[in-house]
Amino acid sequence: MKAKEFVKSLNDINIDFDLLRKLGVSDQFIADKEKSYRAIPNGKNYISDHPIVELVENFDCSNLEIGMITFDKKIKETNKYIFFGRFEIDDLVIDKITGRVVMLESGMEHVLYECSKNDSEFLTAIFNVAVFLERRSTDDALYENEELNIQMAEEFGDIAGGSTYYDFYKMILGV
Repeated sequence: MKAKEFVKSLNDINIDFDLLRKLGVSDQFIADKEKSYRAIPNGKNYISDHPIVELVENFDCSNLEIGMITFDKKIKETNKYIFFGRFEIDDLVIDKITGRVVMLESGMEHVLYECSKNDSEFLTAIFNVAVFLERRSTDDALYENEELNIQMAEEFGDIAGGSTYYDFYKMILGV
């Protein structure tokens, strides 16, 4: 998935505002939830071989949040990694040698999770995570169905490149 396609797809996620209100969710929470799926063009036209670099460089991702995944305001690079975001406090990076997206322990070069075989598949997988999390947020049966959540985590891992990535998506879904 390319950056513009990812942003457009996130904009198309259906948030059931009426159901959320019926569930007693505040208007402020609903507004914040809607913002969490929005990346706003910043007027730049940075071109990269990496869709995630284009996303961070060409869009304001300051409110963008999928589960515990957030994006940095700008790309940072070292000899080994392109830093683009966070999972809670840990770093999400693109490995410059392999092209894989991995999660590094905050401030260290210790890989905690393999996330995707490349950043294009990562965007596709986390878009699908966002759709599922949105559905799950208003459906207790989905939320509580551990077997289904494991199955979905494995499907997201397959989108990301295969079984190597299952653990990361299981962690996102809390299973």
